[in-house]
Amino acid sequence: MCLVRGFTLMGGDQAGPICVSDSDIAALEDLQFTIGQGPCGDAYRSRRSVHAPRLDDSVFGRWPPFVDLARSSGIGAVFAYPLLADGANVGVMTLYQHAEGELSRAQHDDSIAVTRVLTQTVLSFQQAAPAGMLAPELDVAVAYRAEIYQASGMVAVELGISPAEALLRIRGHAFARGMAVGAVAADIVARRLRLPNDRGTDERWG
Repeated sequence: MCLVRGFTLMGGDQAGPICVSDSDIAALEDLQFTIGQGPCGDAYRSRRSVHAPRLDDSVFGRWPPFVDLARSSGIGAVFAYPLLADGANVGVMTLYQHAEGELSRAQHDDSIAVTRVLTQTVLSFQQAAPAGMLAPELDVAVAYRAEIYQASGMVAVELGISPAEALLRIRGHAFARGMAVGAVAADIVARRLRLPNDRGTDERWG
């Protein structure tokens, strides 16, 4: 069995992959952020590990786009572990397995041990950071996400909607066109793109 990993830092509706093992896993982690759906989000919200030893129809019903991409990338199983310590919920470690099948007891125990190390590492970085700010060691890794929230603010003002709804529209636009959320946000911030209005037409900034 070959296990590959992704580690996502999370906080409320914000998420950002910190490290991934290869480009296929990067695409899967980014897709979960794009559509707000997948094992990573479920593990974060439930504060419990999520195991999908087979990406069958029951799993497809929960995360259709994620399962489609995972299957096409040769992934047969996925496991997500939340990073928890003393009430803090800082992120998720996701394991991707090429073969179908559940983790062994030793693999599960090792995964729990790794999440503890990752959690303590994140908390140690944050301990020295100013209140309300991300530690530099983490901020560098997810800095490009700031552009996404800048874009959501611009869309919110332009369309007269809440920033949360604007972010959903950015995600939907990206998914419908097969683009990364960051790419759509960059176009919005650079004023190359105006999101579809209520009539459903794309516009270019003047």
